[in-house]
Amino acid sequence: MPIPDYRADRAIRETAYFIWEREGRPDGRAHDHWLQAIANLAADRDRNEERMEEEEKVLAGRPDANIPALLTQDVPGG
Repeated sequence: MPIPDYRADRAIRETAYFIWEREGRPDGRAHDHWLQAIANLAADRDRNEERMEEEEKVLAGRPDANIPALLTQDVPGG
């Protein structure tokens, strides 16, 4: 049996709660909000991984770093 990841579960639960709040607290949509939260968090993780790759290229002084694209990306939480 896999070890539960309590941090991931909490992040999904909190995200699903905020989706529920944003939609006006509808009844009977908990499962939909849970699945949407998982999808949102996965997309955020993918964007962050892409951003880190470009940042790492810049820090390493690599000429293939896409600096203009890096500068135009949204800042998480900003």
